[in-house]
Amino acid sequence: MPGILHRDLSPNNIMYRMIKGWNGKEETEYVYGVLTDYDLSSWAASLTGDYTKTLQQRTGTPPYMAHELLTGESDIHLYRHDVESLFYIMLLLCARHEFDLNREAKWPLVMREGKLPYEDWFDEPKYAKLGMFKAFFFSQVEAIELFPAFEDIRKWLLHLQYSFSDGFELKYSYKKRKARAGDSAGELPPFDDETLGGKIDYSSLIEPIPYLKGELEKLDVRYKGPSPATSTPAGAVSADA
Repeated sequence: MPGILHRDLSPNNIMYRMIKGWNGKEETEYVYGVLTDYDLSSWAASLTGDYTKTLQQRTGTPPYMAHELLTGESDIHLYRHDVESLFYIMLLLCARHEFDLNREAKWPLVMREGKLPYEDWFDEPKYAKLGMFKAFFFSQVEAIELFPAFEDIRKWLLHLQYSFSDGFELKYSYKKRKARAGDSAGELPPFDDETLGGKIDYSSLIEPIPYLKGELEKLDVRYKGPSPATSTPAGAVSADA
């Protein structure tokens, strides 16, 4: 929804429905994703007021929260923080789950057994330390761990990881230049923190879709326009299963 930040993205707040339809050639199933639970959502413009404090911005489920909100480095919840949460949702789902084809349920996704990847993201009780884990994940471009059944999505996740890594590097480099400039820091052009120097916006989720492999190559993407955080998109995204 244009101008609205969800601020609590997690697997429990994402649903989908499948509807059969005609694509012009044959009957197919269309997948529609739906965000639920808007209890913590807010108009993006309302989060810039003087009343907002770090504790009011630090909302969500810790393993899926943006690392700057966990550490307190960012005192305003931005659209890219929700994008970062979506990245964690995809990463953790693909790393910690597997398909049980013997299940009768239509969606045979189950938690893997044994020691799971990224377990410290769930076990760490201190927000600041958890934020440091995630900051290190991007700064060092840590290897992505996936269950073999999800290898077809690896390049999409890598593209997002690299985009965040590049964006945070730009932000830290800007901070260094500003510190070195001292009294002349005001003469530097402002850094676009909203998009990490242009590295993260709505299209960051859409552009890597061509990297998907296997059955996911059937994804039919219809998208035009800017980020829905600031304006109404001219198109929408659908997926052919």
